[in-house]
Amino acid sequence: MSAPAIQSRTEAHQLRVVRVDPQDRTAVTASVDLLNAAQRIDDPGDHPAIPELVAGWLEFGWDLEPDERYLAYAAHCDEPVGILDVALPTRDNRHLIWGNIVVHPGHRRHGHGSELLAGLVRRAETEHRDTLWLGTGEDDLGARTFLEHHGFHYASHDARRRQVLADVDQDAVARLHAQASEAAEDYVLERLVPPVPDEVLEQLVEVTAAINDAPMGDLTFEDEVFDLARLQDIETARVGRGDRIYRIAARHRRTGVIGGHTLVGLHPLDPTHAHQGDTAVHRDHRGHRLGLLLKIEMMRWLAEAEPQITEITTWNHADNRYMIDVNEAIGYRLSRVFAAYERSLSDRS
Repeated sequence: MSAPAIQSRTEAHQLRVVRVDPQDRTAVTASVDLLNAAQRIDDPGDHPAIPELVAGWLEFGWDLEPDERYLAYAAHCDEPVGILDVALPTRDNRHLIWGNIVVHPGHRRHGHGSELLAGLVRRAETEHRDTLWLGTGEDDLGARTFLEHHGFHYASHDARRRQVLADVDQDAVARLHAQASEAAEDYVLERLVPPVPDEVLEQLVEVTAAINDAPMGDLTFEDEVFDLARLQDIETARVGRGDRIYRIAARHRRTGVIGGHTLVGLHPLDPTHAHQGDTAVHRDHRGHRLGLLLKIEMMRWLAEAEPQITEITTWNHADNRYMIDVNEAIGYRLSRVFAAYERSLSDRS
């Protein structure tokens, strides 16, 4: 379907922009082919996108509020020249619109990126959103110059790290596990897989919200709102996407309160590569090395349940020194740093 709020109005280019239906295999595959062509140039250290996984993300999203994806076609061109992704939070941060712009390497420097950005701005105005986010590799000077030219400022940065399991010093990890177990002797660890009972999800709400304590740099951002319904939707979305989900919770022995959790997921179409979700410890339960213990226990569980995994990817704010130290202690190594740029529409004269 067409998207009038995104559609280009620039006479010089006249991009035709069409929303990708996750059920349309041809459109999804076209978007994946373009993404992978760009990734080979822009981020060769990342894993190629897989059409089925992209379709699942476009259908279910993270919490049943999926992003929108648009393919951009130039005049007299049958293949797309660009992609625009749009995310519009509705549970919180309703001032914000997040975008991602990708132009095929063979069609760059023709104004397509600027045109797609202009469409994103119009969409923000239509939705009464005054804050735009776009990101790029921190070392991608061309993309950073493009964003700054269009009124964005550098606001934050995130680091991608990978744990290659064959390279992990298991003896060192075992020593860390013993130390963390001693520090966390007042807690019992519970393994959880979907469907997690509602009464347990309810107990996970506060510790899930503890992720709001992580640094966000200078981004204009409100705390994310979590409740039982959202945790149910997150689980439903991941199951709908076909992910296999593993969660470990740390429960305080005396009070029964869940003080921390960690979550990892993987997809059967990419079975050797897992993704670390949130690891969070509630502020009332910090100081017991729960984050370290949870992550090592997850490594042990995955070695039993998913022995084919060779690599796990995690993301942290690049200034989140505590979690970075935990991750590097158990074998994660830096892959790349990504810059987050922000533009305020309310600042325009």
